Amino acid sequence: MNATAVNIAVLCNGAVLQPALEALFSQGLLAGVAVPEATASGDPNQALELAVRQAGVPFLRVGAGALTGQLAPWLREIGADALCCMGFPRKLPVALLSLPRLGCFNFHGGPLPSYRGPDPVFWQIRNREQFATIAVHRMEPEIDTGAIAHEVQLPVGPNDTYGLWMQRLGGVLPRVMIEFVQQLALRGGELPLQEQDGGAARYLPRPGDADRTIDWSWEAGAIDALVRACNPVYGGALTSLKGVPVRLLEVAPAPPLADRQIPPGSIVAVAADGLRVACGQGESLLLEIVYGMDGLFTGRRLARLFGLKPGDRLG
Repeated sequence: MNATAVNIAVLCNGAVLQPALEALFSQGLLAGVAVPEATASGDPNQALELAVRQAGVPFLRVGAGALTGQLAPWLREIGADALCCMGFPRKLPVALLSLPRLGCFNFHGGPLPSYRGPDPVFWQIRNREQFATIAVHRMEPEIDTGAIAHEVQLPVGPNDTYGLWMQRLGGVLPRVMIEFVQQLALRGGELPLQEQDGGAARYLPRPGDADRTIDWSWEAGAIDALVRACNPVYGGALTSLKGVPVRLLEVAPAPPLADRQIPPGSIVAVAADGLRVACGQGESLLLEIVYGMDGLFTGRRLARLFGLKPGDRLG
């Protein structure tokens, strides 16, 4: 079976995806790129837009309330055979899903169906998974439900933060994208697809404050995982000091406690390398980097600013 050239339109959001677009462009497969309109909170696609326009590739900004009206004529105009979504934050209308002749596919950052939802990377790091997954699936009317076309596993290291893992994802996506597109070009409408096991489906929502708040009764490893899952995308894991909200961006293992009766969340010591806090059942952690209302601080400096001493409690 001979492969035929395919034109790929991409809906994406964020500069981390630029290497994947460059891979498609270098193969002559990139038909066009669309991103969400900028918001009042910022524009993560400014540099991406500049690069795409300089390459002479059709580029589109898509408004929240006009997906079909904007995307349908655009997809026809650029002659897209398939549409690939990577980090695009909006659900596509049903009318768009059947428009490209080879279909619409989403690059999902977690295994399906057990990590459905808008932020599987957070949940995989928080749950201390040893491997995270990129799952390419056909898009259906219901979010993250379509049959799987391609799947790749990536290790999650014990020191990986959300940001570090996303950088690794950006480095691997070009290979994953080209592998998938080559299969699509080779097999077209006969691309082998694996249906998801509905009985194993689990939808995990975007984490709210409660999901990102530290419970100091957890073991040290679980707290460390939550801190890494919140760094930097959510500004750190939530706790409080003397009633003031703070966010932890980095913690480190510390020796077990000699007195296992110390309540979790209690400050054990203010040391040169950080603020040592009790957790779990006789464990402790060093608070190394903390984000407060007035900026970033080391644990030791935070202790000086708040006048913290052993016996004070967090959370």
